[in-house]
Amino acid sequence: MQSSVKDKHYTPEEYFLLEQTGEIRHEFINGNIYEMSGASRKHHRICKKLLFIFEALLASKGYEIFIENMKVKIPNESKYYYPDIIVTKEPQTNDNNYVQFQPELLAEVISEFSRNKDMVDKLIQYQKFPSLKYYLIAESEKQQIIVVSRNAEGSWQSETFDTPDASIALPALETELKINEVYNS
Repeated sequence: MQSSVKDKHYTPEEYFLLEQTGEIRHEFINGNIYEMSGASRKHHRICKKLLFIFEALLASKGYEIFIENMKVKIPNESKYYYPDIIVTKEPQTNDNNYVQFQPELLAEVISEFSRNKDMVDKLIQYQKFPSLKYYLIAESEKQQIIVVSRNAEGSWQSETFDTPDASIALPALETELKINEVYNS
């Protein structure tokens, strides 16, 4: 669960300075900053699995995979979020050392406390990325991944995977994700 920090309105520059010098991560939404809460062992375990799987599947195809501490900026808005996983082919520049602008896949590992924000607020915001092809929402307390994907016409559709032998096709990335690899300890 996030809580708003103080009643101060921050500029993006003040926010970046706070993030670079502070010990606590914050998301930035229209001048307001929100402290990020801690995560469970299950959450971290699933994030690490997704990182390792995507590294193995996509790094050789030119993708870079970031976990938890890299931000994304919502296009044309003053909003910065910390997805759990970012997959991108965005070339490194001086502008994207701390924030990515062209994600192709974003993933969030959700809990009871983050469910509404990740499944509603972040879904709406993440769909604004023209580069985004997939948004994965992985449950931390049960074996289930919801995949929200952009189809050929540009519309969004979702599919839920919850059987141990399920394979999640990610054709735009020319790969597939096996759900049992994500949830096996």
